[in-house]
Amino acid sequence: MTPVSTTLATAPSPLRTWLRRGLFTLLALAASAYLAAAAYMAINQRSFLYKPAPGWVAPGAHGLAEAQRLDLRMADGTMLSGWFIPPKRPEALTYLYFHGNANGLQRRATRFGLMTSTGDGLLAMSYRGYGGSEGRPAEADLHADAAAILSELGKRVPADRIVLFGESLGSGVALNLARQRPVRGVILDSPYLSVLARGQEAYPWLPVSWLLVDQFRSDLWIREVAVPILILHGTADDLIPLSDSEALAALGRPGMVTRKVYPGERHVVPLDRGPWPDMSDFLARLR
Repeated sequence: MTPVSTTLATAPSPLRTWLRRGLFTLLALAASAYLAAAAYMAINQRSFLYKPAPGWVAPGAHGLAEAQRLDLRMADGTMLSGWFIPPKRPEALTYLYFHGNANGLQRRATRFGLMTSTGDGLLAMSYRGYGGSEGRPAEADLHADAAAILSELGKRVPADRIVLFGESLGSGVALNLARQRPVRGVILDSPYLSVLARGQEAYPWLPVSWLLVDQFRSDLWIREVAVPILILHGTADDLIPLSDSEALAALGRPGMVTRKVYPGERHVVPLDRGPWPDMSDFLARLR
């Protein structure tokens, strides 16, 4: 008879079992924490992007005596409020201004006064949830509103007299509009490459491209803009790196983008600290 050999399984040691269970528990906790953080960021993402100042502020309270309140109702019924300074001459230009993500129009009153000091006009509507406007901000709504605002301004000013001005967050709104509708030119102040790119750099541990709803893809839009573009950016900007505007300018149509940088200046450079002469030269070529 052939002998049958048997092998008895060695029971795992209590220490090894404890280590396995501990490792599994740590991995489960890490995964749970990651998913919870991702869910929190996804749910609250718009509160990080938009910082509304909801109260209406009259332009006259900030030295703009010629500015008028303008209320416009959007297609979905939302009422937007803003400031309108009519151009003083038929041949003057009129800015359609898209502001940044924080504070109200009153924060821009000084630059509005300088921009209209030569007789040019200006229309700045508060985004949804800002400055007396109803609703809540979202990228799709901001783009739809921008198109409606331009149509309304076009009833007062010819399209070839309108210059879009996008400040920070508003740079994406301006570029998207300029690629779809005829205007005279575009000015971008402290622009990003895209909000998506900013998010990916700020949160490299998250799948931002999957989670982010409002991506503002200026990098995809600028090539489609067929009118002159002026980019203004401070070298000490600690919110949007200088490399963003450099990369954005490189994506524009050859010969259509002029970029000016201002040493030592931070985010959204005051116009009287460098940009105004460059803006004036740019606008002179558009007139």
